[in-house]
Amino acid sequence: MRPNNRFQLTSPPLRFSHVPILRRQSVKGSARKLDALLVVSITLLCTAAPLLPTNAAIAAASATAVLAVLAWYKRCRAAAPLSTFCVICLGLVLFSLSYFPVILAVGLLCYAAVVRGVPWLRGTATWVRWGSFDGTMCFLSVVAWLLAAAALLTWYLLLHPNIADIVRAYVPALPLGVLIVGGLIFSMANAAVEEAAYRGVFLHALDSSLGPGFAALLLQALAFGAIHIRGFPRGWLGVVLACIYGLLMGVIRRRAGGMFAPWIAHVFTDIVIAGIVLFLAQPNQALQPTQHFVVSFRSMRTSILKVLGGLSLSR
Repeated sequence: MRPNNRFQLTSPPLRFSHVPILRRQSVKGSARKLDALLVVSITLLCTAAPLLPTNAAIAAASATAVLAVLAWYKRCRAAAPLSTFCVICLGLVLFSLSYFPVILAVGLLCYAAVVRGVPWLRGTATWVRWGSFDGTMCFLSVVAWLLAAAALLTWYLLLHPNIADIVRAYVPALPLGVLIVGGLIFSMANAAVEEAAYRGVFLHALDSSLGPGFAALLLQALAFGAIHIRGFPRGWLGVVLACIYGLLMGVIRRRAGGMFAPWIAHVFTDIVIAGIVLFLAQPNQALQPTQHFVVSFRSMRTSILKVLGGLSLSR
């Protein structure tokens, strides 16, 4: 009987020893699901905000802020830094900061401060690396650039969109050489902040929470396309074109394992846009809003010259 008693005394601890481990696994699984749900919800809200009227966009931004509080309270390692970036960017847009590259740059600085300063978020920004740029990546980048250039030129030449607001905002009255250099610098800077935001912050959060599948690629591409509703290309067709381009950049980003390949492809695409704005749009649209003032000034100058000429002849 003694061996049986020993067995009865020692068997209960063995039977229940895995319960704490199972509970911890269940808690971790629930936390991952919450993190994924928050990341997807925040991404969809940021996608919808540029497409909505002002009041609805404010509601989307407010909902994003609420989800950000929940992400920080639950210490969601993917949703917390993403929500910080989104809340900063949406807040700057609502405060009427019009230059979107500046908005993204400020959001990225806040994101960097968070992932470096908060102990439980350190080491989460693993997307910040160069990655490879071998022959395959170079070929994919060139193909993406050529497809984008063809789509942009076709869109502009066939539809003749009014982009006078872009010309007024980004093309100052400077010599052409200065404008070309400025266009190159702007292309590099704009490509850097857009790739860091969408193929960096967004795609990394989606990959970390959902896994590196097509859903993550599609969601970041939708968010990237939505911001082009008033950009270049613009309108709903511009949103579709930018979404397709975001998918291509996401594929290149994953295959390269870093940010350099999508950045270089994006730089050359932005150079095409800068060329269209400087050489095709500017002569036609830069002076459209003020053309009647120019005509009035010229007619007034002609009248004054005639009057002065008549006075000199009378003398």
